[in-house]
Amino acid sequence: MHDCTVTPLRPRAPSGYSDTAALNDIHALLTTSTGDADRELLGDIAAILARARRPMVPARPIEADVTGSPIGWPVARVNAEDATVTVRQDPAGPGLLIEITTSSQRERDQLTVTLDGRRLHRHCPPSGHAA
Repeated sequence: MHDCTVTPLRPRAPSGYSDTAALNDIHALLTTSTGDADRELLGDIAAILARARRPMVPARPIEADVTGSPIGWPVARVNAEDATVTVRQDPAGPGLLIEITTSSQRERDQLTVTLDGRRLHRHCPPSGHAA
């Protein structure tokens, strides 16, 4: 095992409100609330997470499946909202063919593709200039 020091690039500033305290408060909210105030409950949970410096980030639904092509070769498909990645054998040879399709300009603009750690396509911020 390596003996090295890890230095976070962006260390979190102490918030004075620990993760344990936040979880305890969320647990208390969930176990004492009635089903009538769902929006208010979500707002309270978001406020707790923000106070703990852990704001909510929307999670994208990602689904994956493997099917067979018409000639019996496996085809893997990953769907993530407006983006689909398909992996299959290249019909013209023994290599892999990886296709990425998007169904919206917004999705296309937010896409980043890497191969062996090297960026092939970079997400471009709204200003139009990638860092």
